[in-house]
Amino acid sequence: MNYIKQLNALYDWLQSNHLSASAQLLYHTLLMINNSCGWTEWFQRTNQSICGLIGIDEKTLIRARNELKQKGLIDFKSGSKKGEITRYKIIDLTSAGEKTVKIPPNECLDGKIPSKPPVEPPVEPPVEPPDIYKLKQKQKNNDVVVDIDEPSNFQTDEKFKKVVHLFENSGFGTINTTIADTLKDFAKNYSFELIEEAFRRARQNHAVSLRYVETMLIAWKEQGIETLEQLKEFEKKRSLYKGGGKSGKSQGNSWGNDEQYKKIGITI
Repeated sequence: MNYIKQLNALYDWLQSNHLSASAQLLYHTLLMINNSCGWTEWFQRTNQSICGLIGIDEKTLIRARNELKQKGLIDFKSGSKKGEITRYKIIDLTSAGEKTVKIPPNECLDGKIPSKPPVEPPVEPPVEPPDIYKLKQKQKNNDVVVDIDEPSNFQTDEKFKKVVHLFENSGFGTINTTIADTLKDFAKNYSFELIEEAFRRARQNHAVSLRYVETMLIAWKEQGIETLEQLKEFEKKRSLYKGGGKSGKSQGNSWGNDEQYKKIGITI
């Protein structure tokens, strides 16, 4: 199973299907766990370990995994006793188009399969809860993966998707609503090359903090830096200033002092 293709297939699926915030959080967590297991067909975890990992109670976990199974996104086999392990299986969405029709045994007559398979009833679209309920849920579940009012955020903006993948691949931890809002702001206000450079410098300095990245981007913007090329030119001029001389002194007046320079994560 391919991690990125599976995520993209999920986001395509969300364009025409509804999934609760807790179910989305559980699905992303199960993907992360299975990835660490080397994409085995079945993997296992206890309820307590998953609840501790994503910060939800056991009742919420049970509701979320039942919803995922009903929507055909996962399969699971729970233990017969409380505290026993549960086995999980991620359904491959990238091959969802290759489905075979299965005829239930009670629809066969004299051992013969009827010429036409039974017609499944149309799936009714889910009823959206009132706005006040949405607001309460959004405030209550501050650890969800996507905004509950916008279940298809990730697939609506290609640049935002790239920033999300950059965050996930940089070892900054698990994404939540607050982080998603910050990443949206990054995608809206900064060029992707500067965002990528800020994440690179954060990793280089062992500072896996989104606030560290945000501070660099804000400081660069205050200096009028909008591209990676402008940042390199800024560093070059600052380096000349640190070297001394008349030209360096005049350049220093226009490019700011040491303290301003440190704000954007550059060390001379």
